[in-house]
Amino acid sequence: MRPPSFKTRLWLGQVVVLAVMLALAAFGADWALRRVVLGEIIDDAILTLASTEAAALQGDPAHLRVHEITAGAGPPSFARLDKFVQITDLDGRVVARSGTLGTARLPTPPTLLARLRDGETMFWTVTDFGEEPVRMVSLPVVVGQSRYAVQVAMSLDDAHAVLRAGRWLFLTMSVVILAGIGLTSVLLARKALRPIDRMVTRARHIGEANLGERLPHPGTRDEIGRLVETLNEMLGRLERSFEIQRRFTADASHELRSPLSRLRAELEVTLRRPRGVPEYEETLRSCLDEVQRVQSLTEELLELARIDARQEPESAQPVSVGEILGAAASAVTPEAERRGIIVVVEHPPGLLVNAAPVAAKVALANIFDNAVKFSPPGGEVRVTVTAGREDAVIAVSDAGPGVSPEDVPRLFQRFYRGKASRATDAPGVGLGLAIARALVERQGGRISVEVAGGKGATFTIHLPLA
Repeated sequence: MRPPSFKTRLWLGQVVVLAVMLALAAFGADWALRRVVLGEIIDDAILTLASTEAAALQGDPAHLRVHEITAGAGPPSFARLDKFVQITDLDGRVVARSGTLGTARLPTPPTLLARLRDGETMFWTVTDFGEEPVRMVSLPVVVGQSRYAVQVAMSLDDAHAVLRAGRWLFLTMSVVILAGIGLTSVLLARKALRPIDRMVTRARHIGEANLGERLPHPGTRDEIGRLVETLNEMLGRLERSFEIQRRFTADASHELRSPLSRLRAELEVTLRRPRGVPEYEETLRSCLDEVQRVQSLTEELLELARIDARQEPESAQPVSVGEILGAAASAVTPEAERRGIIVVVEHPPGLLVNAAPVAAKVALANIFDNAVKFSPPGGEVRVTVTAGREDAVIAVSDAGPGVSPEDVPRLFQRFYRGKASRATDAPGVGLGLAIARALVERQGGRISVEVAGGKGATFTIHLPLA
């Protein structure tokens, strides 16, 4: 069985909560109406009449009678017309009764008489008196030297009719309110979730081929509007990620195709006719250079793939700046010595940064290699370290041709080679700086380049202090 939709669950939950609240309100209103009708209206009316009769008896102790108004003596007494009055002694003998009782008598059970002898005023509902239930009060009163009880009763039929009408009124109002709010909830839920339905419909049609499309914005700044903005921002990031992957694949294919094409061409040309040993050796050396280029490119691509696939960065730890710089300088020392380039490293002793040693060493080695590669033979690469408030600043300066301003925004992109690299035909495929930036940013640092007015460039690496 298919589970109900979110819209249905939302509506059902609201209706159930509302039904419970209306039921509690209806029961509370019925309880309050019952207290008002039976307690404040019926009980007060019969108690007032009983007190009036008791006061009349005490004012005229010689005549024990019910003080009814005789016919024609005045206006009708609405306080007495619908009530039964009876005066008994505390042994249960009837002394006087009202004309409304006729030949009947109000009940005086032994338990009631015992409570009256103790001076208690008793309220009692008599369900088997005549054809209708009555509410009765028994009020003890002292007349001269004797003790009596004044009993006043009143029919509950009208009160029960009022209570039944109240219950039907509460039930009808609850059903009408529940139906009205239930219908309104359906319309409001449908209207509130309509933007989400449109988002779902549009999202189902967005794929890799049309990531440029965006979800429709409802035009509001509420939760749904913020959700649409967040999802559209996520789609933008996905689009940029897919574009980077496509460009990366295209660039990698191009970079791999070039050396492989040259390698194949040289082998085909060599195999067209027999050649001497020196020519074969020259061809093999050229092929070895292309194989080394492909190997270098493959290793850098694998390094980038490992960086991209790693969900969590390597665990950072306090490490000496001098140790990282020494390891990075050692990696480029053979090439620097071959070209007669001096690498000068200056750093304050005991300075610690919070970084992963291997990743930081690889990042700095790539920067050093880039500086050595573009420095002229016999030049100098200077590395200086200063301690800031929150990070250590490592500046790597070279004496090469520098970086043109238009190259700066794309210098750290993958496979991008600036004007200086293309002009000097320096080795490399444009991945070293991209790898360095990725590794530095994973350590919580950042990397930038400064363009000097003359020769050379300065790469600045910020690593957080330990």
